Amino acid sequence: MIVRQAISIDNPARNAAEAIQAAGQALCLAGACTPEYVQAMVASYQEFGPYFVIAPGLAMPHARPECGAIKAQLSLVRLREPVVFGHAENDPVQVLLGLSATSSDRHIQLIQHIVTLLADEGNLHTLMNSRDPEQLYQLMASAT
Repeated sequence: MIVRQAISIDNPARNAAEAIQAAGQALCLAGACTPEYVQAMVASYQEFGPYFVIAPGLAMPHARPECGAIKAQLSLVRLREPVVFGHAENDPVQVLLGLSATSSDRHIQLIQHIVTLLADEGNLHTLMNSRDPEQLYQLMASAT
């Protein structure tokens, strides 16, 4: 559910929209979604706010499957500098896990994998602090 091409380290995004676009573009590079899906990810944030900022420093942007999801896939983007998304408790965001799913069931499965992964404090520490793309790939791939 993740490929090496979908991992980006040291991304220079300066605001939430740029960070979401980076996570979406990584999904596009992996063949998981269309450019319209990326636009829908940003539009969802603009309409509904930072509901997908799920933990301190961690966001999981996504859009509805019918907006251009092609396959179930995750992307991982680590920002060069943390970005404020407007979440009262979990700002600023440093890591984004982009999510593309073709159905509600696949969406739930991906989230369950992430929750299982992040339940381990060591995994969470690695996710939030590692600057090694291969280490991050191995961590994310182990959860699927």
